[in-house]
Amino acid sequence: MKNTIEFYYNLRIEELHNIKDKYFFTVGKKKFILEKIDSDISIMNDIYKLNYYLRNLNYIDYIILNRYNSPYTKIDNNYFILYEEKINITRENISLAIISNLARINIDNIKALERNNWELLWENKIDYFERQIGQNEKKYPLIRESIDYFIGLGENAIAYLVNTKNELKPALSDKKVLSHNTLNKSLSNPMNIILDHPARDVSEYIKLSFFQNNNNIFRELDEYFYYNHYSPYGIRVLFARIIYPSFYFDLYDNIISDKCEEKELNKIIARIDDYQKFLYQVYLYLLKYYNIPEIEWLKKARN
Repeated sequence: MKNTIEFYYNLRIEELHNIKDKYFFTVGKKKFILEKIDSDISIMNDIYKLNYYLRNLNYIDYIILNRYNSPYTKIDNNYFILYEEKINITRENISLAIISNLARINIDNIKALERNNWELLWENKIDYFERQIGQNEKKYPLIRESIDYFIGLGENAIAYLVNTKNELKPALSDKKVLSHNTLNKSLSNPMNIILDHPARDVSEYIKLSFFQNNNNIFRELDEYFYYNHYSPYGIRVLFARIIYPSFYFDLYDNIISDKCEEKELNKIIARIDDYQKFLYQVYLYLLKYYNIPEIEWLKKARN
């Protein structure tokens, strides 16, 4: 791989380190990562276009074109991207302040990177899970035991979002902003950057804070909402995404693809009751500032 990288990118590498599908090396004081591309290769030019637009930001990794001026390189029937690593914002040092600052960046409007119609994506994902687990229920007993509850949460999130779109219209504050596929990866990685509603990253941070035992989350939200205005539509979109159990479904995907063991689900299953109480606390918090519809089943979690 060392010779291949040197050929395609005209770099001289002294030492190359490999972790799974990533290759790490330095040239002078610059750090580089060659990463296998798992997403649709057809949007790579759009990813590069947005990355080039953001090139002056020190906390966005900068994509390096290969010798053929392409943002991706085919190596042994796989596609790879090379980028220079900037200030790496990982899940360990992420904050609502960082999310807020990233969302304020003026961005080039690139349709291919926009995320829309969450409810349709969620419905398709739930349908897929239901089909898949029916074929693998003996292999994954913990999933079989727990998935119905989280599918129920997902269906509640879909209903809440659909009702919101039927009753309210987006405002100017509901525009697409710089967002991320997941907060479990580096926020500076160009392959993790998309364009979506401001609620996307905030809602994922709120859910992540529960599992990280972040007792300061509501104080952080006080500061966040002091500087960030949400429309009635936007706040209900935020709560819908908070209800949607992305943390469970992401872990499900990792288990099915053998990236982690099924026993990791115990960390979620053991806290179902506490998480439901947390959802109700989030609802009461938002209700202090916004008039949002209540969800009947959440009342049971108040104690």
